[in-house]
Amino acid sequence: MSLTCSSSHKPGLIHIAFNQDNSCICIGTSEGIRIYHIETHQICYRDDIGAVGIAEMLFCTSLLVYVGAGDQPSLTPRRLSVINTSSSSVIRDLSFSSSVLAVRLNKQRLVAVLDGRVHVHALQTLAQLRIIETPPNPKGLAALTPCSEPCCYLALPASAAAGVLRVYDLLVDGGHVVCEVQAHKAPLAAMAWSHDGAFLATASSTGTVIRVYSMPHASKAYSFRRGTYPAAVHCLAFSPEGYQPPLLAAASSHGTIHLFRLEQPHRSAAAAAASAAAGLLSAVINFAVTDMVEPQRSIANIRLPCAGLPAICALQHPTGSSGNAFEGGGGASSLSGQSDVATLPEDADEVTLVVATAGGLLYEYAVEQLSSAAGPKASLGGEWTLLGSTGLAAGA
Repeated sequence: MSLTCSSSHKPGLIHIAFNQDNSCICIGTSEGIRIYHIETHQICYRDDIGAVGIAEMLFCTSLLVYVGAGDQPSLTPRRLSVINTSSSSVIRDLSFSSSVLAVRLNKQRLVAVLDGRVHVHALQTLAQLRIIETPPNPKGLAALTPCSEPCCYLALPASAAAGVLRVYDLLVDGGHVVCEVQAHKAPLAAMAWSHDGAFLATASSTGTVIRVYSMPHASKAYSFRRGTYPAAVHCLAFSPEGYQPPLLAAASSHGTIHLFRLEQPHRSAAAAAASAAAGLLSAVINFAVTDMVEPQRSIANIRLPCAGLPAICALQHPTGSSGNAFEGGGGASSLSGQSDVATLPEDADEVTLVVATAGGLLYEYAVEQLSSAAGPKASLGGEWTLLGSTGLAAGA
């Protein structure tokens, strides 16, 4: 997920986004582009080209795309630029009829989201494959699988008034419809794919319930209760490969991160009776009440020090297990360079939670004892300023 920041949050900070393997944060500022390496906690790339409204990178390669914030004619929000950060050279400029609201990319596809339409491009050639018409989508909501094999799915809102979404297979004619899902009653607010495209998580503008669907058949696999009171869900994030059962994190406007485990709960006799009652009631009133009768709760609830600030989050292998290195400071541009996946033991019992806020701060938590009956324990490992430390000024 990415996050658009207002000047009231952090002056100069416009846009922040994790890359696909959550090793770096790409930042658009009023001065230009920054890439923050999470493991070293330093800015490893900087280019002061002017105000940038969107900045996204491809894994840990030197391929980066950006969209201007519109403060000057050369950085119009209707143009998307693809650059090689190792040489600071522009590979291609793509122009559109209206402002680009979001950009998503993986090793096969580049997706530009406009209000009312989505342009799908082949990443290798940047040739346009298809234009997908959508309902009004002023927030540019879209979710593209980080993987491109065996599936390359794009989820888009199918309604502006209700939580309906469509899933497209972008490897078939640039966008074949796989399924349509009535995920929520209220309009969609957040969506996220698991690392392999097997699961799609969704949240609505109400933000009380998070649902997870199994793909490609769009069967509802899990329902989670984030909270009782409405909240804006800013981000949903799955755990990386190697965690069984998988984990899902949700960042909300209440200044909390909820952590869920994707497994079916052990049901007692009372829970079984409640489930049966829910099924009977649903049949009588023709409305699904399962989520209200038997919600699954989070296994951990982490309250951030910066309550009230929008935030996005990511789950990583424990610090130091991956060794990802950014190639933009001199490495070759690559469209196939996905970072190596860390090998975890089958009983991995720890995960690292990284949180980036609209206030320009980065928090890192060690979440341990995931399988404990008493619940996991989270400890704050550190706090850093996203725009503070500089390790390499490539392209400046």
